[in-house]
Amino acid sequence: MNRISLSLPTDLQFLGVPDAVLLEIGGDMECCTRGLEDLGSAVIEACTNAMEHGNALSDQKTIEVIFEIEEESVTVTVLDEGPGFDFEGWRPSEDLMRQRGRGILIMREFCDTVLFGRHPDGRFMIRLTKLMKPAAESAEDPAGGDS
Repeated sequence: MNRISLSLPTDLQFLGVPDAVLLEIGGDMECCTRGLEDLGSAVIEACTNAMEHGNALSDQKTIEVIFEIEEESVTVTVLDEGPGFDFEGWRPSEDLMRQRGRGILIMREFCDTVLFGRHPDGRFMIRLTKLMKPAAESAEDPAGGDS
């Protein structure tokens, strides 16, 4: 397994950095582009939540983004310095058309596994895992399937 770790300031202008890292990682993997794009969307949501809700946009705090690359999957862990939330009791709003508040739904839709919890060092953690289908398999599925 390969591992990359980034520390980012709590500043929304840096949300594209983890996505750029994923695209670079994907260039070295034989997987479908759609899977990486889906994971990238979920990671941007996780980082946005970490900056806005976790760190309350404090420029005194950072988030950490850890990429774990395996042959058939990519796992991205996002850590913030905030208090976290009641992820076990969380339920989506019935108003899915509202402008904000769909981040967790997006993460769950685009990833194979989404876990919330506390890192051993006490920081709040979101761990996103995406199984990467080979590019040849996704080419056979013009609808994109669940890649």
